[in-house]
Amino acid sequence: MSREQSMHLARLADKANRFGDMLEYMKAVVTSGIDLTSEERNLFCAAYKMTVDSHRRSWKVITSVEKSGEVTGHPIHLALARKCKAKIEKDLTHTCEEVLHTLETQLISGAISHEAQVFFQKMAGDYYRYLAEVAAEDTAQGLAQSSLEAYTRANAISAIHLAPTNPIRLGLTLNLSVYYYEIAKSFSMARDTAIQAIDSAIPLLESLTEAEYSDAVLPIQILQLNLARWTFNMSVDGMEEEP
Repeated sequence: MSREQSMHLARLADKANRFGDMLEYMKAVVTSGIDLTSEERNLFCAAYKMTVDSHRRSWKVITSVEKSGEVTGHPIHLALARKCKAKIEKDLTHTCEEVLHTLETQLISGAISHEAQVFFQKMAGDYYRYLAEVAAEDTAQGLAQSSLEAYTRANAISAIHLAPTNPIRLGLTLNLSVYYYEIAKSFSMARDTAIQAIDSAIPLLESLTEAEYSDAVLPIQILQLNLARWTFNMSVDGMEEEP
C-alpha cells in the first residue's frame, strides 16, 4: 500500500472514530522513511493520543475504585480491581513504549524543520509523563526526569525558532506546565511557565491572520483555565508554594 493510500485510510478511520485502525495506517506512513508533513504529524499524534487517553481514563477510574470504600472489606473485589489495574498499566505501558521507540529511533532524528523537532520532542515528553503517572515509585522518578529532559530540549528550540503565538510552542508550554503541576508537584513552576507563555503571546494576537489566531487562542485559553484552577486548588488545599 502506498503512503498516499495509507494517509487516505487514516483520514477515513479518524472520521469514523476507528482509532486502532488509524494507528495502524499511520505506522505504515511513518515506516516509509520520509519526513512527515504537518498533517501526517498531527494524525500520527492523534492516533496514539486517542489510544493512550483511553488507557489513562480507565486507569484513573480503577485507581479511584481501588482507593474507595467500594472494595473495603471485600478482599476478592480488591484483588480483582488490582488485576484489572495491572492489565490497564500493561497496555498503557506498551503503547507509550511503542511510540517512544518510534520517536527516538526515527522521527526525532529525522525531523528537519524546527516545528517538527519541537513537535516530536514534546511528544516524547508527553509519553514519558504518561508512563511516570502509572509507574511504581522506584521507576517513576527516572521516567519523570526523561519527560522533563525531552520538554527542555523542545523548549530550547522553540524559544529561539518559534514565535510565542506558534500553536506547537504554546502546546509545548501547556504540557510542560501540566508536568510541573501534576508530576513535579511544583505550583510555582507551573504558574510561572503558564503566565510567561500567556504574557508573551497575547500582545501578538492582533497581528495574526484569522486562521493563525484560531490556532493560537485555544491553547492560551486552556493555559488560563489551568492557571485559574491551580490557583484555586492552592487556596483550598493550603499547599505551600515552592520558593
